[in-house]
Amino acid sequence: MSLGTDTQGARARLCASQRGFTLIELVIVMSIASILALIAVPSLVGTLRDFRQKSALSLVVSDLNHARSEAIKRNTRMLMCVRDAAGTGCATGANWQAGWLVCTDADGNDACDASTATSPNPVIVRPALDAALTLTGSAASVRFNANSSQGVGAAAATLTLGGTWSGATSRVVSVAGTGYISKQ
Repeated sequence: MSLGTDTQGARARLCASQRGFTLIELVIVMSIASILALIAVPSLVGTLRDFRQKSALSLVVSDLNHARSEAIKRNTRMLMCVRDAAGTGCATGANWQAGWLVCTDADGNDACDASTATSPNPVIVRPALDAALTLTGSAASVRFNANSSQGVGAAAATLTLGGTWSGATSRVVSVAGTGYISKQ
């Protein structure tokens, strides 16, 4: 019986001494994990850039649709235009990078009407885009009349969203003279 007791004690000591990881095993696992992380990071950065670009494009299309629907609802002309430095009116130029706004333009002068208590103006104010994105347009504003068109003889407006990184693709939003909004 003493032999059996010694065998059980040896097994218990053997099991107790084999718990945990050795330093070599830990270093090998950490090395493999860091190599996998180095491979995955560039792909993740590209995915994040693409996501930001698609999100900005969706925001532009959403605001164009909002301006169009507000023109119909209010039975008045609406603008989506390049935002001025103060963020309260339309600016000139075709660089939409600094942001944009949606506002009423009942008098048709391509400028936001004055804000009132019953009709706050501008309706939407968007801040500048991420510095890695570029947004340019064929004009400083896109107009929608009460019938949802841009007006008789109006040329199609385009907004081009790009990126400053190598290999960035450009995405284009077009607004036809009829008011139809499409993205490519």
